[in-house]
Amino acid sequence: MNTYYGLGSSVRVVGLVAIASLAVFCLCAVAAGVQEQAQYTAEEYKAYQAVTAEADPVKKATLAAAFVKERPQSTLRPHVLGDYQNMMRELEKGGRHTSIISAGEHFISAVPDDILTISMLAEAYQKTKNNAKFVAFGEKVFQASPNPNIAYYLAKSYLEMRNDAKFLYWGEKTVGLMPNNYEVLLDMTKKYGESRQWGQAAKYGQMCVKAFQGAAKPEGTPDKSWKDYGTHLLATSYYIMGTAAIETKNYKGAIPNLESSTKYFPRNEMAYYHLGHAYWQNNQIDLAMKNFAKAYLLGGPSSSAAKQYLDNLYKSTHQQQLTGIERVLGKAKEELRGPAAQ
Repeated sequence: MNTYYGLGSSVRVVGLVAIASLAVFCLCAVAAGVQEQAQYTAEEYKAYQAVTAEADPVKKATLAAAFVKERPQSTLRPHVLGDYQNMMRELEKGGRHTSIISAGEHFISAVPDDILTISMLAEAYQKTKNNAKFVAFGEKVFQASPNPNIAYYLAKSYLEMRNDAKFLYWGEKTVGLMPNNYEVLLDMTKKYGESRQWGQAAKYGQMCVKAFQGAAKPEGTPDKSWKDYGTHLLATSYYIMGTAAIETKNYKGAIPNLESSTKYFPRNEMAYYHLGHAYWQNNQIDLAMKNFAKAYLLGGPSSSAAKQYLDNLYKSTHQQQLTGIERVLGKAKEELRGPAAQ
């Protein structure tokens, strides 16, 4: 749910500031009526004119790149760069991302350290959903100037590319710069849970819940969408924290997290199954049986095992008989049908 983190002009601030002084070009002298002595050859000036006269973005970029590469000491070099960069800005203003990519790729092959081109290519590839190309240029932009927006988009791109190691790396960068970014915190909680790194899963789950509880609804987000997202975030974070506690045998600590998860997702049969074990280990047999009964009634992957635990616990407290177990099942079914489960 990408709501308010954008890849805007702030991403390119270092490049723009670094080359701002190159954008103005004047061959005339600024002194009163005194013409500046030319510091370039006729051939150089002709090549410069070819750049400024070219209207096609790719051809202009190619000519500019050739000029800069072949004449690194030319006094016209800054002006060639300025003309090329002004063209790229105009393409950006017009939202012509594919033209930026075509022109920028030609230029960057000759001038690989031009931060403005690198930044523009990163944004253009991000806008056109080319994750592989975006991350290649985005990492260079971040290296030039650590920026939370770039870190965020790098994390999300690597997540879409299913590169978990890179996602977690850039996720760490993102939350280091934006500690209240609940979206990335939720993704990290899920990933650490999937890989059974329970300490990290619990850590980021706690951070996610805290960040979301202090968050305001982003402008323009429908109330229902915001509520549904919050329900998902809280149900998931609490469930993973509860599961982490179960897996590390912290049964007492598991209970409040799993109970909170079921408040947001009342039909999470695995949460009830884990709660059954947690209450059992805390010698709260009635609550253990009720939660095992709910897991059984919901009919998920834990249903059969939950029924076996329920039967064994019930018999252990009822003279090895199952007489009356229907009351436990009936109570569990009633609670599953309650207002919170509708």
